[in-house]
Amino acid sequence: MLLRNSLWNLSGVALPSIVALATVPVMIHGLGLEGFGIVTLIGSVIGYVGLLDVNLSAGAIKYLSQYYTQKDNARFSQTFWFGAAFYGALGMLGGAVIWLGAPIALGLLFKVSAAMRGDTLLALQVAALGFLLSQVQGYLLIVPQALLRYDRSAQAEILFGVLGNLAAAAAAAAGAGIAGVIAARVAVNALNVAWLVRVLILLRVPLAPAWPARDVVRSMTHFSAYAYLSRLATLFHQHGDKLIIGTLAGPVALAFYTVPTQLAGRILGLSFRLSSVIFPRVSSLAACGEQAQLRAMYLDASRLLTYLNLSVLGLIVLVGDEFLRRWVGAEFVTPGYPVLILITLALMVDSLTNIPSLITDGLGQPRITGRFALARGVVGLVLVYAGTRAAGIEGAAMAHLLSSVLMTSLFLAYVHGRTVPVSFGDAWRLALFPSLGVGCAGVLLMLAVKPMLPVTAAGAALLALLSLLTLGAAGMLLIATAGEREFLRDAARRWVART
Repeated sequence: MLLRNSLWNLSGVALPSIVALATVPVMIHGLGLEGFGIVTLIGSVIGYVGLLDVNLSAGAIKYLSQYYTQKDNARFSQTFWFGAAFYGALGMLGGAVIWLGAPIALGLLFKVSAAMRGDTLLALQVAALGFLLSQVQGYLLIVPQALLRYDRSAQAEILFGVLGNLAAAAAAAAGAGIAGVIAARVAVNALNVAWLVRVLILLRVPLAPAWPARDVVRSMTHFSAYAYLSRLATLFHQHGDKLIIGTLAGPVALAFYTVPTQLAGRILGLSFRLSSVIFPRVSSLAACGEQAQLRAMYLDASRLLTYLNLSVLGLIVLVGDEFLRRWVGAEFVTPGYPVLILITLALMVDSLTNIPSLITDGLGQPRITGRFALARGVVGLVLVYAGTRAAGIEGAAMAHLLSSVLMTSLFLAYVHGRTVPVSFGDAWRLALFPSLGVGCAGVLLMLAVKPMLPVTAAGAALLALLSLLTLGAAGMLLIATAGEREFLRDAARRWVART
């Protein structure tokens, strides 16, 4: 079940990410570099309004999963309605803040031409409604996940993620401008909310209206209070650099920064979706006292996902320059390729904290991950500000890498042997070192091969294919266990038999 949920969770973001990347050239062509940068900046402004969210969804998914397993329908209903009321109120409050603050944000954060000011203001006001819908949508999405029905949540993410990106691209291509792009996304959010309500009805979960008991409120808010620190850090990481670059360097420089960072973030973000299904599983194992199984799951997940992430990093480094040239145009290669490499390295380092963070949270210690994540966000913002002033977008990307290396090292040293039931020495010896060593060797081999191939799209495609074959073979022989290889062979045989 864990593998199936991981694959569903991956697909929920993979297909929309592919469509999002594919539509970037359409968005740039339809909106222009300035318009594309403004749309990115609006997303960052909306993201920062999300600071109002105390991350109650983290507590909701933990306790909805727990009460559903215990068949405690009363507390399940109380938990659901407490979260629903909170996110409904949050959406209305945040929407009001965005609507009323739009003129102020336009004056302080948006270095836009006079011709774009009216469209930008309207887009911010339309985004106010989108904030309300997105809060409700995000909360409804976690209910199937709490029930380990990632197939249902992934289906909604695929359908409306793809539809939202296509609608935005269509609006840009039709000349609807910035406000039209934002309105298209808001319309899709409304459809998504209606769909998710239908999903919950079909799942027949116990949703009879109920006033939450005091202990239910206390449990959720206590857990979420610390998880909120992680949310703050995520917002800093996802939106802070863009606000800084947009303010200091303008929307055109932000466009040159956003395109490669979006590529790296979406690709490496896929592996987190594979791992995030561990969270409710950890809570279940801990409740049953299954420490040995928890340890084994941690080592296996760390070994496999570290190698997967490094392989993805290698592909981006090897063919990222040619991909940018063919994807969005040659003018993005010189400013964008160094940013792509630096951001990808930073995300790779950050990814080493994914599994330890999920284990720590699942064991009921979100204060640890929250504090470290917040420190990572603050350190990152300070360095990004200094880096942007000193060296533009390349300086911002280097700042991300430096903060990732520093804070990841401190976090891994702290949690192993404390919350994570494995010493750092064992984690390094049994999981991290083999995966990093084999992965780096494969990437270095392909870097030696790269100069032998033509600098064309065909040459890049051949290099990508050779890299996939090399890293895949090395992973099967040197990283996967005999049992894992046998599982993959059986799965392949079943797939062939069905087709």
